[in-house]
Amino acid sequence: MSVLLIALHEAVICASHLPNHNTSKIHVDNGANIMASSNSKSTKETARKIFKILLTNPRIKVSWVKTHAGNIDNERADQLAKDATQHGQPYSHTELPKPHIKGLLRKRVLEEWQTSWKNGDTGRKIYNIMPSVSLRPTNWIREDVIFFSQRGPFPAYLKRFHLSDSDYCSGGIGTALHYATECI
Repeated sequence: MSVLLIALHEAVICASHLPNHNTSKIHVDNGANIMASSNSKSTKETARKIFKILLTNPRIKVSWVKTHAGNIDNERADQLAKDATQHGQPYSHTELPKPHIKGLLRKRVLEEWQTSWKNGDTGRKIYNIMPSVSLRPTNWIREDVIFFSQRGPFPAYLKRFHLSDSDYCSGGIGTALHYATECI
């Protein structure tokens, strides 16, 4: 697999995470990679991934630049690539704006949190009500949280932690649903 194609894939992914109002221009000095990534039926899987990202993000523009023709940005990219291969320090001279880094980190953390929430084995009752994570607070009142989480002064919950001898109330197993629908 071409290292240049992988680099183009990474650049397209980074550009796709930028705010939608920004147009991103990616300059590539390898015409074969541009041709491969503009073909939905390319034999290279990475090229097909690039094609899909570009198809869904028309604000990302990929164009060809001539190699070693004095283009200062292309020469800088070549120097960074050379430094990375010799010293193992990619992006050592590149600074990204802090708001951009914060946005990427926030997105990554939310994605990991969502995956953990979706695949977890705890909190399933709340997951059924709120399947998506969010940094915005909910407007739930304390009683709603106690009821839907079923963590409160209910005999069935208290028995789990040996705070009660029985999980029954006078009319049945003392769960939140029992108290809301059946209990006197």
